Amino acid sequence: MPILKSLLENFKIKICLSAAFIFFTFLPPDFAYQLTSYSKNQKAPINLVFIPLGYPDKESFLKDVKELTEKLTITTPFNEFPGAFRIWMIDLTAKEQNLFFGTSGVFPYFSVRSDLLEKIQQGVKGTYKGIVISFSGSTSCAELSSANKFSLLIIGRNRYKDKNSFAKGFLHELGHSFGLRDECWKCAATDMGFPNCAKDKNEANQWWGDLTVGSERAGYFPGCCGRPDCIRPTSISLMNDPNKANDYGPVNERYLHNKMEEITKKWHFKK
Repeated sequence: MPILKSLLENFKIKICLSAAFIFFTFLPPDFAYQLTSYSKNQKAPINLVFIPLGYPDKESFLKDVKELTEKLTITTPFNEFPGAFRIWMIDLTAKEQNLFFGTSGVFPYFSVRSDLLEKIQQGVKGTYKGIVISFSGSTSCAELSSANKFSLLIIGRNRYKDKNSFAKGFLHELGHSFGLRDECWKCAATDMGFPNCAKDKNEANQWWGDLTVGSERAGYFPGCCGRPDCIRPTSISLMNDPNKANDYGPVNERYLHNKMEEITKKWHFKK
């Protein structure tokens, strides 16, 4: 596929702009996709929709999705909310992939047709995270969003050296879609902000100072969002260096826990 050759090559920026992702046109009259839920819990509050790009067969895609979701369910704090995620997958032919995915003139030089995303939303009957896994892609990125809003993630499978790296790269991008900032300091500069990239130590102390007391992990470390003078909460985390980290770190975990608790409380109330 011509798209796959030019898809997100040699880019290291982690947070993408929504305008670069989506373009509008109309679904062809003969478009008939299959959107399938693979979760036992059919009423989970958070929908994750996995979308294949360039996979040689459906079995390979299903295997990758299984690896990513299994890692998700054992990672803190998501493991504290069993049944909160509903996993979906959509089948697209190679022809449909060429039709619905394209290139853009701005970073990340990748686009998805808005009518496809709207059709998926109708199918899941709610807000979801759209996760495009590119079989031969080499770059991953995600929209900075929040837990209860739509966002689009791109996972370039070729970027990762092994299954564990692949899964942790996914968790990094999912963190962005929940509102976590990049904690790297050598990457391209992006907007700093709550909860994990403070402009100075005073602001950091207001946000996570209580977690630094008696902690070997939480502290005030220089550099985040591509800005050496800003402050991040941990030396190494999934939002900093997924290859070396095994978790999000205490500050990010508290933030994610609070967001998950907020969503699941509303869910249980509605039930």
